[in-house]
Amino acid sequence: MKGIMLWLSLLLLPTLAQGGLENRVSLTVDDVPVGQVLQALAESEKRNLVLAPGVAGNVSLQLNEVPWSQAFKTVIESAGLYSRREGNVLRVYPGTWPAEQAARRAAQQPASLTSATLPLHYAEAAELVASITSGLKLLSPQGALVADKRTNSLMVRDTKAVVEQLKALIRDMDTPLGQVELAAHIVTMNQQSLRELGVKWSNGESDDGGVSVAADLSVANASTRLGFTIGHIDGRMLAFELSALEQRHQVEIIASPRLLASHQQPASIKQGSEIPYQVSSGESGATSVEFKEAVLGMEVTPVIQQGGRIRLKLRISQNMPGQVLQQAEGEVLAIDKQEIETMVDVKNGETIALGGIFQQKHKDGSDRVPILGQLPLLGGLFRHDGKDEERRELVVFITPKLVAVK
Repeated sequence: MKGIMLWLSLLLLPTLAQGGLENRVSLTVDDVPVGQVLQALAESEKRNLVLAPGVAGNVSLQLNEVPWSQAFKTVIESAGLYSRREGNVLRVYPGTWPAEQAARRAAQQPASLTSATLPLHYAEAAELVASITSGLKLLSPQGALVADKRTNSLMVRDTKAVVEQLKALIRDMDTPLGQVELAAHIVTMNQQSLRELGVKWSNGESDDGGVSVAADLSVANASTRLGFTIGHIDGRMLAFELSALEQRHQVEIIASPRLLASHQQPASIKQGSEIPYQVSSGESGATSVEFKEAVLGMEVTPVIQQGGRIRLKLRISQNMPGQVLQQAEGEVLAIDKQEIETMVDVKNGETIALGGIFQQKHKDGSDRVPILGQLPLLGGLFRHDGKDEERRELVVFITPKLVAVK
């Protein structure tokens, strides 16, 4: 039977509450809202009662002749509530109210801050600060994080908990980047020399899953023509083979640079010259000299992947002096500019060949019979003078190797 049965005994017994006298209470309730029970108890003693929002739930209990204060406390504890006295007013709150108040007071009070200097061994301090402050947002509203470029360290002032989190994060992020050694050979050779080296040009998708590119980027009426191709070669004896071909005048080695690049960091080489141009400035007619590059350039950005593979982002340019153009200021030398960008996956230690830049070389030759070919008048009968044209290809060999970082 749901409801409230409440009565007061006629005896006044001394209690410990406030050192006064209070009535005994008998109370029987069955699944009744706790607010109604508390209001009935307050009404029996003419007490002032305030129920805060969130006070909810039902109680079932039976009390026989217990002091009023004990009855009130029993109902509060049975419903998981919290009560306190303010003057002659009883206030009842949800059970979570004390913890919420403590958290609110703690948030309003200024947090205790601590300072620390965190040295870095590999990462750039400025880049790390940008990542933490913009992306991760670990700092508290009162915290501050500053990069010291001179010592490559981080200076942080924040709560102790945040500082410890930053220390753990920096231990994970301050690691050395993988490095790649790039050995390159830039040569010019004929088709026969390419066959002797065993270069296998590929078009489209290679056998090992890497991507090769073949593109015709030739410039009309240029002194060179570019049909860019990528091939693979066994590069273990490449340097010796090129040296042997050079001694036989079948290969001309232009350069053999070695570069060391970090993961996702570009490395570049250039070889050529700068051509001066006279440039007019304004109505005054004053002229100044500017220089334009006419160079063979290569930029490589390695990306270290899992399994020992290396992805190379390649940018190759072949800019050469071209035709002489007649301008009002005089003769101007044009620059034939050819560029290509591509990406290729290479195994660690594998050599790739980049070709497709062709040049025509004119050679003046003379075959003669010794002594007789040098005779005046009659020497022409024993001598053959001729001009030969040789088509040579500019080829760049690149071999990337992973370098262990200790």
